Amino acid sequence: MLTIPGKIVRGLGAASQTLRFQMPHFVEAHPELAKCSVRTINVILECQLEIISPSFVIGPIQWHPNERPEMFGFRSIVLELSQSQVESDAWIYLPYNSPHRTNPFYAEILAPELRLNNATACKIRITAGKVLA
Repeated sequence: MLTIPGKIVRGLGAASQTLRFQMPHFVEAHPELAKCSVRTINVILECQLEIISPSFVIGPIQWHPNERPEMFGFRSIVLELSQSQVESDAWIYLPYNSPHRTNPFYAEILAPELRLNNATACKIRITAGKVLA
């Protein structure tokens, strides 16, 4: 398992708005996502991570009448909040039309409701089939 340290950063709130429309489609296709909060945890990673093969892909879905159909990838991880030593199963959320998709240092994470309590330090643990250093 690969562990990557990161820093939780405040987002613009856009994902919370779009996830309200997207989540019913996600849960229909993959019921386990119903455990996730309707918001993302934004993490700047200390090293780049490129998800070549998501755990699963949903779509294309027409999640809003004013948006074009979109594909979404999800990669299972464990998110650890360093200060509180809380850990949770979670998913890296990969909206294919997102401008963040091309930034290998940025991860949007879907997780159950967690008390972040101003946490900034975190780690993601991910199983990697092949790691190139």
